[in-house]
Amino acid sequence: MSPVTFTLLTRYPYLQTYCAPAGLVITVIGSILSSFSTEIWHLIATQGVMCAIGNGLLWSPSSLYLDQWFVRKKGLALGVMWSAKSVTGVALPFIAASSLDRFGSSTTLRAWAVVTFISTILSLPFMKPRIPVSRSSTARRLDLSFLRLATFWMLQVGNIIQSFGYFLPSTYLPSYSTATIGLQVTTGTMLVSLFNATSVFGGIALGMLCDRFAVTNILLLSSIGSALSVFLFWGMAGNETSHTGIALLTLFSISYGFFAGGFSSTWSGVITQIKHESSPSLETGLVFGLLAGGRGIGNVVSGPLSTLLLRQGSVGDPNGLDSATGYNTKYGTLIIFTGVTAFLGAWSWMWRYISSGLRSIS
Repeated sequence: MSPVTFTLLTRYPYLQTYCAPAGLVITVIGSILSSFSTEIWHLIATQGVMCAIGNGLLWSPSSLYLDQWFVRKKGLALGVMWSAKSVTGVALPFIAASSLDRFGSSTTLRAWAVVTFISTILSLPFMKPRIPVSRSSTARRLDLSFLRLATFWMLQVGNIIQSFGYFLPSTYLPSYSTATIGLQVTTGTMLVSLFNATSVFGGIALGMLCDRFAVTNILLLSSIGSALSVFLFWGMAGNETSHTGIALLTLFSISYGFFAGGFSSTWSGVITQIKHESSPSLETGLVFGLLAGGRGIGNVVSGPLSTLLLRQGSVGDPNGLDSATGYNTKYGTLIIFTGVTAFLGAWSWMWRYISSGLRSIS
């Protein structure tokens, strides 16, 4: 929903004032209603739809405000913002698992609604624009000239492709570590938490680098680091000894969390590049919303796509040298796909390199 909300909030700025409070109300109501769920579709309607809409309405104006408050250090600011979700992801899996085990789903969801309401209501007074929003209901003209730029579409293509595989490791690491390596369930949770922890540093580091260097170079760094961690660590962590397996998966969580977890922090560099090639007066909020929407496409598609990949099974020879690697398990095709999509996140760098080579030849 990001392209829709960012477009509306950019065209009608006065809606920004009401957007976050409305999102909080919808999110809290959705969490409370979900605690009474007795069927799967109840959870889909409340958590999957209501809470998603509420969180989207909360997130959209805060992202627009961040773009106003920070100019020279926008990459660092965006990296810190993205790292906040990773900080939550470090502790929340353990807290949620403990609460679900001790109190059950209904009580946990109601407690989550209370925590969400209190923490967000305390932060709303600080979530405001740098420039006061006009109360005029006149629609602002949108500058869509950036949509004619090949640079934008190449950067967006890399963003979407990377998101196809980005969410798969955090989804399947727990089951992979238990079913393939034979580790305890808590170890799988720890690997996801470790992934989120290193994402904090990766998001800040890559965001800072985007303030100083060309964004395509930073995308290349993120993509190569992510792909190598998938192929060398996750792919080689097979069904040999649990000690070797957990060591490789730990290295994977650390490296992949740093390089892939910081990918979204490069959006500040993407926005700067688009603004430089388009117009200095460009409303960057719309560009941000389209990038978020592109990432959302990958998030949604990766779910059913991963199911198909798991059905393909292994890609190795059971009697070959790779028989003790992850490639020979039912996750083999999934691992390959994750590594390839991680590498293609640098598609914009490849496009720039190829196009410059063609120009020099001509």
